[in-house]
Amino acid sequence: MAAHEWLLRLESSGFKANVSSYSALIDGFWKEGKMEEAVNVLESMTQQNICPNVVTFNILIDAYSKEGKIEAAEKMLEIMTQQNVSPDVFTFTILIHAYCKERKMEAAKKMFETMTQHNICPDLYTYSILLDELSKRGMVDEVRHLLSEMVEKGVSPDVVTCNTLIDGYCSQAEMIRARELFDSDGYCSQAEMIRARELFDSMAKTGIEHNVFTYNIMIKGYCKAGNLDEAWCFFDEISHVGLEHSTVSYNTMMHGLIRLSSFLDGWKLFEYMEAQKLHQDLHTYTILLDGLCRIRRINEAFVYFRVMEAKGVNPNIVMYGVMINGLCKGGRLDDAIRLFNHLLSKGLNPDVVVYSMMLDSLYREGEAKRLMEEMERRGCAPNGVTFNIIVWNMVKSNKMHEAIPFLEEMCRTGFKVSSEIISVLLQELRIGEEKDEKLQEIIKKVCAQN
Repeated sequence: MAAHEWLLRLESSGFKANVSSYSALIDGFWKEGKMEEAVNVLESMTQQNICPNVVTFNILIDAYSKEGKIEAAEKMLEIMTQQNVSPDVFTFTILIHAYCKERKMEAAKKMFETMTQHNICPDLYTYSILLDELSKRGMVDEVRHLLSEMVEKGVSPDVVTCNTLIDGYCSQAEMIRARELFDSDGYCSQAEMIRARELFDSMAKTGIEHNVFTYNIMIKGYCKAGNLDEAWCFFDEISHVGLEHSTVSYNTMMHGLIRLSSFLDGWKLFEYMEAQKLHQDLHTYTILLDGLCRIRRINEAFVYFRVMEAKGVNPNIVMYGVMINGLCKGGRLDDAIRLFNHLLSKGLNPDVVVYSMMLDSLYREGEAKRLMEEMERRGCAPNGVTFNIIVWNMVKSNKMHEAIPFLEEMCRTGFKVSSEIISVLLQELRIGEEKDEKLQEIIKKVCAQN
């Protein structure tokens, strides 16, 4: 039903439409997915000489933001100010949240500054959104500055804010370990975990109760720092303080045990979950299969793969990647190809990690180009790992000239070249009197950037 028809019905029933009824109508239309009708209502308000208020505009700005139409949301803010309607804390918070979701941190910070320039005080939700995004980006100094400002302005952090900060400390120092191309994992520095622990302890002192999510973050952080003893302490403490372990608690601890201690320790925790009839999700099985593949018990991994499917847990692309990686490293390339084709037949799209695994194991003359073309056809852009695999195989095969366009693309996109490739390129540079200038030029460029 069109907006004017709704309004006519209201009027005929003796109800005088006002700004609140118009705003409610706008809200109802967009929630039903009728954004055009919602905007028509706004136009009807103008025609009826009913001025939209901040609530009206907030509804529309929120609607556009949630649909990912940030430019339309910005335009609505512009119309709002043109009509002398002052934005409030909710207006700015909506846009800050939208910018953060789109990874537009500079725009979010600028909107935050505009907010304070309008003498509008950010609330806990506004601060939490910004702190979360800054923490995810590892911008620790900015996190500390914003947290100090928040406290100075009398806004007290809650458990969600503290969890965000602790998670940020635990994730900030994550790096890639060059142990193996697909066997790398992040780790947290002990210094970051000390800060996370200090914040964890300060929560209780300020009357903020920990929840299971807080504990899960700490367990994950200590596992990444390689400190299983502390991780176990936090795992045990969950039940001691009257909280219940979640599936995430078990998954995190199990993952740490398999990666840092032994598969057997992680296996025992998995069996305990089964014995207690605790919920085991897709991630639980992925951790188990990854552990089995690491110790070359591929057949057992396939057994659990089938058990999981029988329980109604459908494998995703990450799980297929774990299995394909295990098969490739175990030399079972035909099985890896079959599983790769199987995931395609199920309508799953391989991601860049799966393609890179296949490239690394099945590289042969002409194969790299074909797979790269297939990746692009499926909308899967190669990343730095993919390029390093292709270049490394070309370099190993003494096909330096074929590697040139890939090296040029890496320089253009800013992808880092592995130390192994750099070493070979430097050696090539030393003996380069008889080599052509183009090869020498790209080698120098790569070495300079890395």
